[in-house]
Amino acid sequence: MRRLVLTLAVVVVTPAQAASTHPTAKVLDVMRDNGCRLDISRAEESFSARDLRPEDVSAVINSWAEQGLAGLDGPIFEIAPAICGAHGLAPEDAVGRADALYDFVRLNGCRMVEDEAEIKLRPAGFTQAETPDLIARLVEQGRAHQEDPYIIVIGDAC
Repeated sequence: MRRLVLTLAVVVVTPAQAASTHPTAKVLDVMRDNGCRLDISRAEESFSARDLRPEDVSAVINSWAEQGLAGLDGPIFEIAPAICGAHGLAPEDAVGRADALYDFVRLNGCRMVEDEAEIKLRPAGFTQAETPDLIARLVEQGRAHQEDPYIIVIGDAC
């Protein structure tokens, strides 16, 4: 899979001067803007629109692939819910959004203080209004619990 992902990155991005935003954030923005699934035929256009250099995209994609967080599904490059967050999920999909929150918190160290959650959850597609209900769902399922000063702590999974 790594070889395919590296090939994707090299083929799909035209050289451009990188802006001040970190390449990982830019690649993540492109993927989230596309529901975390990007047809490789549209990849060049999508990544070059963010002024990403091929080597930057390649480094980010390969890092995610090595962690098992990204890969190809036929002609579609996709990232895992753990880094995608709630992007691409319908607002009424409480089960899917709770699962995405669980995966996202696990990826971010299995616990989050409230200040950290305020910074990270909104860009990951979670709204401030829905987060308490999603956490309550995870607590009910025995997959998480809350303790001060943490907003959520994942149990045995971490």
